[in-house]
Amino acid sequence: MNAIETWTALILGIGIFQLIRIHSRLSQVEAKLQALLLHLNAEPEGKYQPPSDEVLALAREPKQQIAAIKAYREQTGLGLKEAKEVVDGLRNGAVSDSAPKH
Repeated sequence: MNAIETWTALILGIGIFQLIRIHSRLSQVEAKLQALLLHLNAEPEGKYQPPSDEVLALAREPKQQIAAIKAYREQTGLGLKEAKEVVDGLRNGAVSDSAPKH
């Protein structure tokens, strides 16, 4: 084995080792995130969660739309766009307080 092959093997070995470490760390982070979601009673992405009574009350008030969106995001962990869609749907009747919109 010449010097180039030796260095290539060494670099490849280090790279594989780093990938294994990254994979292991990612698995730990995913497990912690799942535990956090369960603790917060947040549904996995893509599942609708009915809004809390607080969110419903805020959504009914025209000047409280931002507060309703913020409260729904805190309740579900959804992003801004998704939470806004739900709150807008609540305000215009497209989303019920217990069923997903279709």
